[in-house]
Amino acid sequence: MTTFLALSKIFSLVTTMSGCRENSIRSRTHDEHEQRKEFRRDSNERLFLQVVQSEDQEMVGTTISCKALNVSPGGLMVACDQRIPQGCFIDLWVDDSARPGKFFLSSEVRWETENQPGEYRIGVELLNGAATDIEEWRERQTS
Repeated sequence: MTTFLALSKIFSLVTTMSGCRENSIRSRTHDEHEQRKEFRRDSNERLFLQVVQSEDQEMVGTTISCKALNVSPGGLMVACDQRIPQGCFIDLWVDDSARPGKFFLSSEVRWETENQPGEYRIGVELLNGAATDIEEWRERQTS
């Protein structure tokens, strides 16, 4: 009986320590990949994206209706139903419920993941462009 109690306590301790180590590894991994430079705010704005440059030439010209999940002066996290690979350059037309019209923005896909089957999330970094609304976008996000 004493051996059983001792083994039970050891097993419990190992299980607890293993869980702590896994959480620590997950936290470290998340922190290591965290590259945000600006505060992001939650969003629910509709947008359209169009692939303008991709290693997969068949993707160029693809236009998709999506939803912004969060936004900042320098980027967005977007949910869509089609995979857009990291490294693609895309144009965005983002609705803003607080103003008429859409923001036209150029961006690069910095990361992508399948959130659940058929639902993808992408992180985009906005690019400077003379023919875009980037300055107005940044002003709107910081006000």
